[in-house]
Amino acid sequence: MHNHGELPFVFSGPDLDRLAPQRNDAEWFAVRLTDPATRFVPVCDEDNVLLADGVTPLLLDASAAEVLQTGAQCTVLLGEYRGQTYFALGLSGDTALPGNNFTLTNLRPQFGMLEDDALALLGYARAMVHWHALNHYCGECGAPTQSRRSGHELHCSRCGNILYPRVNPAVIVLVTHGERCLLGRQPGWATNRYSTLAGFVEPGESLEASVRREVQEETNIRVACMHYRASQPWPYPASLMLGFRAEAENTDIRCNDGELLEARWFSRADIARGLREASLTLSTPQSISYWLIREWFEEAPGFSLTELAVRAAPSTRA
Repeated sequence: MHNHGELPFVFSGPDLDRLAPQRNDAEWFAVRLTDPATRFVPVCDEDNVLLADGVTPLLLDASAAEVLQTGAQCTVLLGEYRGQTYFALGLSGDTALPGNNFTLTNLRPQFGMLEDDALALLGYARAMVHWHALNHYCGECGAPTQSRRSGHELHCSRCGNILYPRVNPAVIVLVTHGERCLLGRQPGWATNRYSTLAGFVEPGESLEASVRREVQEETNIRVACMHYRASQPWPYPASLMLGFRAEAENTDIRCNDGELLEARWFSRADIARGLREASLTLSTPQSISYWLIREWFEEAPGFSLTELAVRAAPSTRA
């Protein structure tokens, strides 16, 4: 149906064993914390940490992490990858990390620069640390929470309420009508940047209903036939992008809810010309938005995004 190996999405790998059976084993957890082979992924407030080259993650060994443990906000088991166990280490933004040749970043500028497995590991670590940071206190009674199951549960210290990590589902959809597709531009974006439409799924709403609602709210376009295509995790802060294709029933665009500054119909020739002339920019090639556009674009003979000089802007939306 689709080939992620040819065009992997950011944050979608690596082939990580999440070690769920070990999460309840406190003795195993303690041993791994001091294992010289274990690596810790520091997250400082909202930021990941890279070495000064901007493409290599800062990974701490057990001895370096032990020094930071007393001030750490959380320690979360991520899993095993290529024979090594990885933990996320949640730290405050002013923590003194070992050495001085590193940079704090939200990863968006590194799309296409970091290896796919590194981006996925860093994104996973950031999502788990963010969840811990938002849930220091119980939502039921307000008492402090305590980390359990290697950081994958938070238990209220008073009422026993248990919190679990959450992801927020969001639909992202390429709408087509005949030989054209619908792309939109958000306020604050560059004047030549366009992307697929997206929005969060609301409580009590199916994915199909969400696709219909979001597209009509944002552009006044009604969609009928739709197909699920692929998904992409998006740790800003904790979303799962569910990609769809949908067919439009009408073509008169009206940006109803202020989410989009503009929306337009693009033919394949429009897209090809815009990319060649640098009058059009799409999302980063590692995003599901780009992949949905590329899948449709290359269904017609003679059209290939890979042969066009794409000037991809840093993405603020998958």
